[in-house]
Order: sequence, then structure tokens, then C-alpha cells
Amino acid sequence: MATDILYTGKGLATKLPSDDGGAMSRLSNFITKAEEVKYQAFKDNKDWFLKTQEVDPVAFLTTANQDAQRRLLDKYNKASSAIVNEAGGFGNLSGEAQSKILAGKNLLMAEQQKMKSAMDQFLLEKEVIDKDKGATYDPMEFYKKKMIPYLETGTYDKTPLQPRAKSIANELIKLRGKIGQGTSVTRPTDNAPGFQETVETIGNREDVAPIIVDAVFRDEGYKRDMLEKWDALPQEKKNEYLDTDNSGDIDEIERKEGSVLSKDAENPILKFYIDSNYKYGIKEGLKGKPSRINTGSVGGFSTKSPVSGANNKNGAFDVRENVSSYGTTFGKLMNLGRVSFTSDPQTIESYVDLATGDTIPLGAGTRFEVVSYSPDRDLIVAKIVDDVRGKIRKGTVIGLKGSDYKDLLANKPFYLDRESLLKKYGGEQPTQTTKKTAY
Repeated sequence: MATDILYTGKGLATKLPSDDGGAMSRLSNFITKAEEVKYQAFKDNKDWFLKTQEVDPVAFLTTANQDAQRRLLDKYNKASSAIVNEAGGFGNLSGEAQSKILAGKNLLMAEQQKMKSAMDQFLLEKEVIDKDKGATYDPMEFYKKKMIPYLETGTYDKTPLQPRAKSIANELIKLRGKIGQGTSVTRPTDNAPGFQETVETIGNREDVAPIIVDAVFRDEGYKRDMLEKWDALPQEKKNEYLDTDNSGDIDEIERKEGSVLSKDAENPILKFYIDSNYKYGIKEGLKGKPSRINTGSVGGFSTKSPVSGANNKNGAFDVRENVSSYGTTFGKLMNLGRVSFTSDPQTIESYVDLATGDTIPLGAGTRFEVVSYSPDRDLIVAKIVDDVRGKIRKGTVIGLKGSDYKDLLANKPFYLDRESLLKKYGGEQPTQTTKKTAY
């Protein structure tokens, strides 16, 4: 029987109608359902939370990475628990709270992946080094610069492996005899006075230079060798290449050219490397047996004695008469066969413009090739090998006063007694004017 519930209002005392327990039952069911929903939310959030805490540890090579991972895991777990506590339990986790926990997990996993990526690159590069066996890469350099710091700190230098520096000399030596055209020069022998030998030379600097330029841009090993040797040059020696206009000062443009590598043989860095290595690509050897020199002097010519009127090679060279060349006419011109090439720059204070006879100041260093000598004008005819920018162009043929270069004529490969030649052929000294500006 249902319990009678009385409602007592002011001045009233009336029975409430009975519902046979239906309202109370519905209220009870609602409360039960709410509790079930609340419990289910608690359970779902707790399960979700526990799942977010499941972060697989990575087996790292280095103690530093293992310690870093442990600290990251501990930090993440503590931060996640603090978010749950702040929300008042698992059942009260909001979407924002869950996002914070997930963000922490993603950050942890990103750090793990970063460390794993570094470890994977280390293992891959170590395998490359092991298989290479020193052919392309320097194992000691890898050990010191990359492996040891990684094992000690857990941080890996992820810059690509650099091929070891290798000299281009060996490649050029393999090409000897295959670069350029051959030329033959006859010169006195040093160990047999009175005899001469014929030397065949195949290739020159201009022939070898493009091969060096191509190799540097094809093979990182040659490029590294070039850059390391350039960096090791004393600044004074560098300045010789940087000062492209031979002004004595390095301006901003010249300094920039010396810091940027370009595929130009005149680039200061490339020019230095070509000068240092081109000789390895040139083949030089004797042709036939030495033959006796007919100099017209008693006892033949001796390289062990100073050049003089009685000991010289004056008669060994062809002397042509009334030759018109380079814009002027020479009464006598000795064909020296272009056998003398100055490998180092020679300072030329002034030169003679053969077409005009003007003496032109130069005051710069350059290399040149001796072509001939005019004993009646006492002029050496020479061809400029390198540009002197703003002053004289490569390939220009000039005259050099014999009085300034008498030692060049007296030594190998010429062994000419200039005084005897001047006496024999008149030694005419042309009237010359001085021009203030260079070509």
C-alpha cells in the first residue's frame, strides 16, 4: 500500500493523490542512468589516459640519448598526471585537457624520432666508411669529427660525408703524352761538354689547364685538395693571385673573386691550383743520342765554363737577315726556337713596342716566352704568357732590352755571348722615345 504523503499549506490539510510509486521509480532510474553515464565517462577517460601513457622506449646506442629519453618520459608522465588532477579526475577531462596531454605525447615522440634519425644516419655512414676502406673517405676524420662527439654527447653532426682530399697529380701523370702537341728543343747536355741533346716536350700549361678545371668541378676530392692548399697559403702568396691588375693593392672586387670559385681558369684559386700542378701533365724526354755541337770555337762548347767569346753557342742558331716581323724590320734576327719559358713571373720595368720603337713603362711581373734575339738592335723578342690586366695582354709580342736580360741569354738553354754578337753584327741601338702610359 502506498504511503500517504501530506502536503501542508497554510490552513490546509489535504492528502496528495497516490501514484503507486511511478514517479519515484522514474527518479531512481534517472539517477542510476546518470551515475552509469558518469562512470562510463570516467572509465573511457581513464582508458584513454592510460593508452596515451603507452610510449614505447627506443633502444639508443648512446648513454646520453638513453638518459635524455628517460627524462622526457618522466616529464611527460608527470605533466599528464598534473592535468588530470587539475581537472578533478578522469571523469572530468575536457577536450582541451586531452589536447594538452596529446600535445605532450607528440612532442615526446618527435624528440625520440629526432634522436633515432641521428642514430640511423650514424649507423648508415659508419657502414659506408667501413665498406669504403679509406678509398674515398678518411676513416680517422670520421672517427674524430663525427663518431666520438656522437657517442659522448648523443648529438650527431648530420652534414654529409666529405670525400678526403686527393692530389690531382696522379691523374695528370696518367695523361702524360696525351695532352697537347709535341715540340722538340735542342740544348747542350750538362754532363757532356761539347754535346747537345734533343728534348721532346708534349703539352704545356694552356693544354693542361682545362683538364684541371674539369677535374676540380667533377670530383669533390680534387676540389677539397685545392681549397685546403689555398687556405694554407701565406697571405702574401695569396695576394699575388688576388692582385689581378698588378696594382699592388687588393680591391673589393679582387677580394670577392678570390672568395668565390668559378669555372674560369683565371679565377685566383683555380689559377693557383693550375700553376701548382700543370707540370705533372707535361711529358718531357730525350730523343735519340746526344750529338757534338759545332760552335766554331776551339775544343767545342763547355757548359762548365762561363760563356765568353771563345765558349758560346752563337753559331748554333740560325741568323736571318732583313726580317720583317711584328711591325718592324730587323737587320739580323736569331731564331731561338721559343725554347725559354719563364715559369715564374719576371718583373719587367719597361718594354719596347716593336711596331713603334717606343719604350713603354710596365713595372709589373709576368711570365714570357723567348722567341728570338736581334743582335743589331740588341732586343730580345718575347711573347707574354699571362695577362697583366690594364697594361698588357696575354699573347702580345714585345721587345726586351738585351742589356737588361744579358744573364738570360748567357745561361741555358741559349748560352749566347751577347758582347760577341753585338761586335759582329754592329749592335745598332735604335733611337727610342719614352711613352708614359702602358698599352
